[in-house]
Amino acid sequence: MREACRINIFYKYTTVRKPVDFREGLKGVCTALDLKGRVIVATEGINGTLEGTESNVTKFEELVHEQDGTPATYGDFSDMWFKHSKSVGNAFPRLSIKTRPEIVSLRLPGGRDVDPRKTTGTHISAEELHAMFQRDEDFTIIDMRNNYEHRIGRFDKSVEPETANFYELPEKVKNLTHLKNTKVITVCTYGVRCEKASAFLKSVGFKDVSQLHGGIGTYLKKYPKEHFKGSLYVFDKRMREQFANDYEVISTCARCHAPSEHIVNCSNGVCHKQHVQCEECIKSLGGPFCNEKCEASAMRTVT
Repeated sequence: MREACRINIFYKYTTVRKPVDFREGLKGVCTALDLKGRVIVATEGINGTLEGTESNVTKFEELVHEQDGTPATYGDFSDMWFKHSKSVGNAFPRLSIKTRPEIVSLRLPGGRDVDPRKTTGTHISAEELHAMFQRDEDFTIIDMRNNYEHRIGRFDKSVEPETANFYELPEKVKNLTHLKNTKVITVCTYGVRCEKASAFLKSVGFKDVSQLHGGIGTYLKKYPKEHFKGSLYVFDKRMREQFANDYEVISTCARCHAPSEHIVNCSNGVCHKQHVQCEECIKSLGGPFCNEKCEASAMRTVT
């Protein structure tokens, strides 16, 4: 019998010594274990999603946990939290491990920076957030994911800064200024963006900032269908993750507005916007176009 596969999601903000050497070491380990997926290494930490057999994923975790911050290692990953999702072994076509300036890019202007290793929002667990919902406490969830992610699935009491990319947050934070003196809780897929987003909100004057520890995926594994509607967008071949068979589809096709959560990129090469469009509209239009303007522009190019 073929061994079951597993998707492994992980990150940690911690100082990484010699990130290029660490990247090469990780490549060797992942190649030997036949793991595929994406990993980003920076001096500020590591962020990754890998897929492989359950035994090989476990071996990877054991090897990474041996990096305990002693001088012979690249950093302290001894307590890094590995989160798991089910898979069938085809979520990623290849292995990609890169070094970048940031593990999630905020691109603050003027050389400014926020450092989650030094300060970030107060971590609250899935259980704590659920209890707050049950008590109907006064708080607002700020969804730090991209707008198309928020569109197919979101928490009750949530707002979004209307970003198409995370690095737009410094500009789009103006859409959230009315919340500066209220209790806010940041959320994202599995936690890595919230660390930096919460630190940024605090740096621009938000007074009471918490974040969902482990992200939306961790919450939904414990409380499927409770205070969250729709699907969880994920950045691999699956595109979305569901936690209950009878979940509610809340997004609609950008063209006909029928219920759909089929996510595609606009075929207009200038646009390429990620959006929801049903398969019927894609077939009738000759491709996925997010609006009539993009469709007409593409048709002019062809003719």
